[in-house]
Amino acid sequence: MRSIRTGNNFYPGAETISMNYPVLLFFMTALMVQVAVADMSDSEHYVTHCLSFRQAILGSLIDIDEQAATILLKLANPGIRSDDITPLLSSITSDNPAIMFAALISPDGIISHISDDSYTSLIGTHIPYDFSHDQRRPFIFNQSVYEIPFGTGHITSSGRDVVWPVRTGQGIEHLMIHLNDENFGEVAAKRAGLNPDVFAVLMDSDGNVLWCSDYDELNSVPPDNVLTEFPTFRDVKDLVRYTWTGRTVYDVWNSKGIVRTGVWSAVQVYDQVYRVFVAG
Repeated sequence: MRSIRTGNNFYPGAETISMNYPVLLFFMTALMVQVAVADMSDSEHYVTHCLSFRQAILGSLIDIDEQAATILLKLANPGIRSDDITPLLSSITSDNPAIMFAALISPDGIISHISDDSYTSLIGTHIPYDFSHDQRRPFIFNQSVYEIPFGTGHITSSGRDVVWPVRTGQGIEHLMIHLNDENFGEVAAKRAGLNPDVFAVLMDSDGNVLWCSDYDELNSVPPDNVLTEFPTFRDVKDLVRYTWTGRTVYDVWNSKGIVRTGVWSAVQVYDQVYRVFVAG
């Protein structure tokens, strides 16, 4: 049976967004100590899954980067015609369900060409964020949102944009690929061959969940003023945000009363850090 205590002494800043350093240090120490309680030999199975998931994330982004490199060199061709650009952009979206669309962004930040007819309403609009027009390196922009007319209303496409600069006849333009976070995580999980019994989460550098294998379990956390014998995933998320790699055990707050062994790692691509967590 799960033992609990009530009170708010464990979460002295429960209503605040930030956590002071001593409290965070206490969390991290407590979570690390819990690892010694569990039989860590059982976690080796999940270490393998974690590394496979990490490699799948990296491999997926490398594949996209290699496809982008081919397109960028063709866009840089002074002889390219405007009519050739849309089919070129479409070639990168056809085989990857994580890519919602690809677009060419003019030097003044306007979408001039787009890969998919479903998104043609975005042509002529400004991208939903600003960046330096002399940006020299690829980057990933988090949480970009596009509204597309659909019937009498709109549908929203949210995710992150991978952006590469390219010198064309028009100046410094940018190739932009819009990734759907959920699809990206799903594709990587399949590529990694994760077992159905594995609980897996993909997060960004800020701890935002991009994809999860079981959202019911992800949301199975107690109220802020309830303490458990083991940490919960809410505590684990904070630990994953602040440490590159580690192991822990935590309490799944549901009727099954599961205590899971979890491992995590991270990988950086361009300016973006992806964090992968696997437990069982």
